[in-house]
Amino acid sequence: MTPRLTPELAVGYLAQLSTDLRAVLVLDGAGRPLAGEAALAEPARALLDATDAAAIEVTTDRGGAFAARTPAHAVVAVTGRHAVGALVIADLRAVVADLGPEAA
Repeated sequence: MTPRLTPELAVGYLAQLSTDLRAVLVLDGAGRPLAGEAALAEPARALLDATDAAAIEVTTDRGGAFAARTPAHAVVAVTGRHAVGALVIADLRAVVADLGPEAA
């Protein structure tokens, strides 16, 4: 069986991928924080509630907010302005897909 990421490992893994990553939060399917920057919980839920899209990207000249989700989990990341959106989304999708159901 393929090993699954825990929420804590997911946060650490994403932090290693980008020097422009400012914060990461992993939530369960009900929007409860599992790991990462707990202060992001309310803004993360607001972002996720704004659309039912599986991946979300919002950027400004100061940075970006990105999210990817499955029915069981969501991963939200805040970046500086130099992050490449397509790469951030690809990384978030890969991580959220690798979060095991036992992580919830």
